[in-house]
Amino acid sequence: MVTYMNIKNKNFRTRKFSYFSSEDPCDLRFGHEICWSRIYEYPFVLNEIANFIKITSNCDVVIHNASWGFCDIHLVFKTWLDCTYPNTFHSDIRPSSLWRTMVWDITTPPSEALIDRFDIVINVSTLEEVSGEHSQIIENHLDQLRVGGYFIGTFDVPGLQLPNVELALLEKIVTPPSKLSPRNSRLEDKKLGLADSFAVGYVVIERIS
Repeated sequence: MVTYMNIKNKNFRTRKFSYFSSEDPCDLRFGHEICWSRIYEYPFVLNEIANFIKITSNCDVVIHNASWGFCDIHLVFKTWLDCTYPNTFHSDIRPSSLWRTMVWDITTPPSEALIDRFDIVINVSTLEEVSGEHSQIIENHLDQLRVGGYFIGTFDVPGLQLPNVELALLEKIVTPPSKLSPRNSRLEDKKLGLADSFAVGYVVIERIS
């Protein structure tokens, strides 16, 4: 049964809401000593963008990469998006002089210029880092989608306010048989000392109307 959400007279549905599995595709080109999960998160996002283009035949996709970061592996992912999808814009809470970057605090509603503007809005592993109501922060991202657009987000647990987000999405997160952990990742965490129970999840939400 498909469940629809109505937010500000816009209709959305959750396409995917799950923890990552250790069996999911990964790409060690996105490896970094403190980013054991990025080798799964970035390929997932790129695959979802590719699927969106395949389904919609929209080759001029306009993307907002929110909370993009500033250095290290975040810069690698920014460059990857810029080279593959030239209509990509990147925002963060601090200004940057780099190509197509802008300032946006994800805890605040987007400006009028950002509303209904993008085919895809991305947030990779930042939702859990900020204070405020996480379901409202997700809504701030959804506000920027055109009809048919996707929000693609990843997050850490613990960190994300999971019960509140499940309530807002009207969905329970899926737990795969081999849930990804700092121990079973292809790039095992040897720097942060995270607990075995630490997990990373993803959500894909589509704007229907």
